[in-house]
Amino acid sequence: MGIFDIFKKDRENIDCSLIKNSADLYPQNSFSVVMVQTESGKPATGWVDMAYVDYKYKKCCPFNLQFNIEISDNQAESKEMDFATIEDYFINELKKGCITHPVARVATDFGFIMDMYIDNAEFASQKLTEIYEDPNKLVEFGCGFNKDPKWKEYNRITKLTK
Repeated sequence: MGIFDIFKKDRENIDCSLIKNSADLYPQNSFSVVMVQTESGKPATGWVDMAYVDYKYKKCCPFNLQFNIEISDNQAESKEMDFATIEDYFINELKKGCITHPVARVATDFGFIMDMYIDNAEFASQKLTEIYEDPNKLVEFGCGFNKDPKWKEYNRITKLTK
């Protein structure tokens, strides 16, 4: 056993239940702005939180959750609702029962896409179904889960910053 095997073993044996109340649970944000083109060819912006590149607790949040948020023309013109308000709404609702790591957001022709990693897919699924079925929901949205314990989707997204 070499010295590097010790470090590898320590990373694999992280007790996820212990980090839930740790100050290390959420790293200090480090946002990089990205410029992209929407499907229609319009310029758009987004962000990627680069603080998660070396995040040591990735295995504790193995589910990638991607939202597709649709914003109507009336909502887009509203001064009370912006991307950050909508993002905060979903994050705060999910944090009621999940560790929630928002890692990226990018504008689309019809709203935005938001990526995050969570630890509790069952709670998230129930909460999002509840929100989706609410006739007075904040916005129209679709979402999907992907088991991604190595955060491959996040790694793909970080390439947008280069």
